[in-house]
Amino acid sequence: MYIPKHFAEHDQAEILRFIQANAFGTLVTVDAGVPFASHIPFLLEQGDTLTLSGHLAKANPQWQHLAANPQVLAMFQGAHAYVSPTWYEGAGVPTWNYT
Repeated sequence: MYIPKHFAEHDQAEILRFIQANAFGTLVTVDAGVPFASHIPFLLEQGDTLTLSGHLAKANPQWQHLAANPQVLAMFQGAHAYVSPTWYEGAGVPTWNYT
């Protein structure tokens, strides 16, 4: 996943707070070379190890992908908004502000 260096977060405590505050995420698996994604609520458990768990419906074939390949990508998204170039005092271009 591409994250520009100037936006990368390396503080694990901050990352965990972000996940807990934005626990509805996207689980991405790969089956036969094809990516598959589901939006699901996650639960982050902190103990001797970190455990990220979620629930997939039995009818969702993604749970079968996990048995064949347990490597996944979990994505969490915070607040985001369009930034119009009209909001700048000088010349600007449209962008998207996100966390």
